[in-house]
Amino acid sequence: MLSKTTLMRKVERSVYERTLDELLNSDIKKDKSPYLKIVKAKPHSPVYMMHKFWARRPYNVFAQLISHYTKPDDIILDPFCGGGVTVVEALRLKRRVVGVDINPLATYVTEMEVTPVSIKNIQSGYEKLKSRIEKEVSKLYQTTCPVCGSKDAIFDWLEWDEVRKKPIRLKYKCPKCGVGEKDAQEEDLLLSRRIDEEFDKTVLKKELWYPKAKIPMGDKTKGLLKKGYTHFFQLYTKRNLLALALLFEEISLLKAEKEVQDFLQFAVSGSLKWASKQSHLRGKVVEGWAIHAYWVYPKTLEINVWNTFTRRCYAIVRGKKYANKNIGVFFKKAELFEDLLNGKATCLILTQSSKTLPIPKEKIDIVITDPPFGGNVNYGELADYWMVWKDEIIDKSGEVIINKTQEKALSDYEEGLKQVFDECFRVLKKEGYMVATFNSKDLRVVASFVIATARAGFLLHPQGLLYQPPIRAYTTTFHAMQVGAFTGDFVFTFYKPKTVPLDTYFVEIDLENFRRQIANLVKNHLNERVTEPEFREKAYKALIPFLAIHSRSNLKACREVVEYFEAEMRKLRPHFKKLREKIIKERRQMFLAKKNKIKKE
Repeated sequence: MLSKTTLMRKVERSVYERTLDELLNSDIKKDKSPYLKIVKAKPHSPVYMMHKFWARRPYNVFAQLISHYTKPDDIILDPFCGGGVTVVEALRLKRRVVGVDINPLATYVTEMEVTPVSIKNIQSGYEKLKSRIEKEVSKLYQTTCPVCGSKDAIFDWLEWDEVRKKPIRLKYKCPKCGVGEKDAQEEDLLLSRRIDEEFDKTVLKKELWYPKAKIPMGDKTKGLLKKGYTHFFQLYTKRNLLALALLFEEISLLKAEKEVQDFLQFAVSGSLKWASKQSHLRGKVVEGWAIHAYWVYPKTLEINVWNTFTRRCYAIVRGKKYANKNIGVFFKKAELFEDLLNGKATCLILTQSSKTLPIPKEKIDIVITDPPFGGNVNYGELADYWMVWKDEIIDKSGEVIINKTQEKALSDYEEGLKQVFDECFRVLKKEGYMVATFNSKDLRVVASFVIATARAGFLLHPQGLLYQPPIRAYTTTFHAMQVGAFTGDFVFTFYKPKTVPLDTYFVEIDLENFRRQIANLVKNHLNERVTEPEFREKAYKALIPFLAIHSRSNLKACREVVEYFEAEMRKLRPHFKKLREKIIKERRQMFLAKKNKIKKE
């Protein structure tokens, strides 16, 4: 135990050489090494390809965390379960797990990922639905084959010029000639107009329901509102809106097991990513709604809803085959946390805030999570697009986020994290770990996360910081991704001490010395070919332990350190911008040279 005198002494050595146990007690758990190996992040397995969710972390990285820190039957808590990676991998590795998220789309997707289902029953249900509705829906997408003149060709997508409100070209399949592309014709425009004109009459006649919810003002929706989109249904062409309404109605009327109806509805929900005007062509690639924002492109794609639904059903079959094989009957749904303790269940999924959990004190073996990164993804605002099809607009009041519309600043975000981590600290067993991945290009956001954990009582282990590179397959947008932003994550290992750490003593910080060290760090890298994210990665590895140490005793100085660093980074923006442009230009030249070489060969 360190004495008060030791704690009060002036910090003279470089903060980059300091370790936690020099300032805090040495009550560090010895029986489980926090050393983690960097693993090659793999693309998502089939279970995660069934339905859209944002910012899922690499499944094999989380599988490694679970394997390293836990043993079978341990109870894992993820207070921000999101797209379900912790829950799926925990069950796959035969651990009990609690997944919590305030976002109902997150818990819906997670539960569908882990719930076992008969593949044969899903396929049978799809075939029944196909016999009832495929012809009716496909007629909405009829076109003429330019080769044989058949009127029975069906287009898979139709590109629109949103400025002129005219179709441009389409990809079709003819029963005689196969697949092809053609320029849109007058008849294609006339069919679209006829469907538009008869839409209200058709909906009324068939007693169809579709969401009438207004688009609420938000950081990510204000752009839509400015462009005149006032309701979610306006994000679809009336043809696609009609097709979606028909699908949901027919599934509800289908004589089949509830599990079959549930997964067919899940397939329609998965289709929504592709069904709106936010779809577009990226070169020759058909892109569904891909970005973390609402955006209707100048040229949009109207994608055939039935074909999309069919592809989603195939994706669900692949995903459930994987889940059935790797999880299967080990999944037993809990209604209460006690069901996990008495062996009746293995998985509890809760749709609620993690600021108050229905879990007794010190019953969780480990917390493994991927918390929200400030305002990086506005989950609630984006999830409304899906939830309106369940006739719901998400209550975002309890969301932990930075959001101007919700009047949530950085301080609110930090306080929200702190309240969640307070609860994690309460339910975690003594000497237990909380492992979290985190990624932000703003040190102020990272600092808020680190400070929130410290304020909740957690210690960062001396070897508890690792930078994990991203999934390579998802960083191939050729230039911007690896040049302009973090694409990997820091993996933090925090620790709940056996005794209360010393957090009441003031530790003096030599800010002038710190500023000199930052200046030297900048000077040493300025002439090197180091991009901003690479520079931040190097700096963060030093700054994060500094914040974890001193935020317990000198929070004001820590905030000054963060602001000073970000001020220095703002001065370097021109340098990093110039370097980024240079690297992008070089990559383009290399790409074109390689392309030309392939053509010549």
